[in-house]
Amino acid sequence: MSKKLFEEMELKSGVRLKNRIMMAPMTIQAAYFDGTVTQEMIDYYAHRSGEVGAIIVESSFVEDKGRGFAGALGNNKDSQVKELRKLANAIKEKGSKAILQIYHAGRMAAPELNGGATPISASPVSALRPEAVTPRQMMPVDIDKMIQNFADATRRAIEAGFDGVEIHGANTYLIQQFFSPHSNRREDKWGGSREARAKFPEAVMRAVQEEVKKQQAEHFIVGYRFSPEEIEEPGIRFEDTMYLLNRLAKLKPDYFHISMGSWNRSSIINKEDSQPLLEKYIEQQSEELAQIALIGVGGVGQRIDAEATLKAGYDLVAVGKAFLVEPNWVEKAKSDEEIKDFADISEQNLLHVPEPLWDVMDFMIRDVQAEEQKYEQLKELQNVKITFNPGTYEASVEGHDGSGILMKVTFSDTKILAIELDGQEQPDAVATTVFKRLPEEIITGQTLQVDVISGATVTSKSLIDGVADAVEKANGNSEALRVRSKDAVQWESTEVR
Repeated sequence: MSKKLFEEMELKSGVRLKNRIMMAPMTIQAAYFDGTVTQEMIDYYAHRSGEVGAIIVESSFVEDKGRGFAGALGNNKDSQVKELRKLANAIKEKGSKAILQIYHAGRMAAPELNGGATPISASPVSALRPEAVTPRQMMPVDIDKMIQNFADATRRAIEAGFDGVEIHGANTYLIQQFFSPHSNRREDKWGGSREARAKFPEAVMRAVQEEVKKQQAEHFIVGYRFSPEEIEEPGIRFEDTMYLLNRLAKLKPDYFHISMGSWNRSSIINKEDSQPLLEKYIEQQSEELAQIALIGVGGVGQRIDAEATLKAGYDLVAVGKAFLVEPNWVEKAKSDEEIKDFADISEQNLLHVPEPLWDVMDFMIRDVQAEEQKYEQLKELQNVKITFNPGTYEASVEGHDGSGILMKVTFSDTKILAIELDGQEQPDAVATTVFKRLPEEIITGQTLQVDVISGATVTSKSLIDGVADAVEKANGNSEALRVRSKDAVQWESTEVR
């Protein structure tokens, strides 16, 4: 039976979602220095709740030295429950379920973010990133305490009124580090074989589920997020991930949430393998795993994208970046409206986007008013009649070796007639091409809107700027000449008989 985007769905815990849409967890870096919820954070999530089935709140660290980024949300002490409750209520009172992601950054917890503390991990193996710190290997007592930290964080989430937690076993954080053969080189029961490396993720999930039962939290969601592969060598391969998921499925969580930039992605390890990972997931899933809901994420901007995700085989779809610029994504999608893919530079307060997040959203932000003004100026410039004071004018061009080269540009009253350069034969063949080809294109098209030559960008731009300088000396309008359109290429029709 085909899955409908806006139909209700019941999870294993008995929780009913009003639709199959979730807002993906995205770090907004807006918590206080100690991880406590801020009003800015509450406003951000409240503004996006309501019609979406559930909102997964960004990763909250379960131990004080486990932050993975600045402004991270904390769930490591009971004093944070009061503000966490305000956050949960703000999401729930508008009709969406509130799920809190819980994690520890492990070796990804930089000392400068955690009071100078050395990060911890399964083994003392640093991450493959610049200036990575070698972590301290966790002792068995540390591991037991960490598992309890996840249970305690679950209790706090329940006390705060959240509808569930998502165990963050992805993005190279601590849980994934224990399963990875790159970061886990242990020789005790927590490492070595794939079976042993799976024990920590399994122990965390068991502890979380046992805490839910202990708190008698009926209809409480427990999900698990995973990264399907690692680029490290040795590292997690997709077959390893399927082993782990098939094992965790025996514990019957509510869902698994894949972490990918595109829901239809293929392997990042074997570039020649074009089969989508979702197809492999379906092929390799056990009977138990087939009963667990799977969330797809990545590249979902429009309703058609979300529906394609479900049609491909996912049970739920998480919408990420699109929610940043369109808080009413679900309503827009439901009414078949096209959803914008950018925010105007004036909309930060309207969208309730915290400053740290706004700063990294630059690729999704446009200054519409400035673009419209620029377009109008462009139209005006393209209609400017360009004339010159006839004569020959000199300018300088930077050669490929950095030396200055004299250029002479000759004008009639309406045209560029000639461009001559001293020493056209440069030591570099590419630069020589610049001095021959670009003058021809400028004269033929009577425009400075010509393409720079690859491998000689600086020289190309210097020549164009030199001609522009000569244009100004001839009392012409170089700005208008820079935007003058090229003549359309006229193709001769060839009749095939």
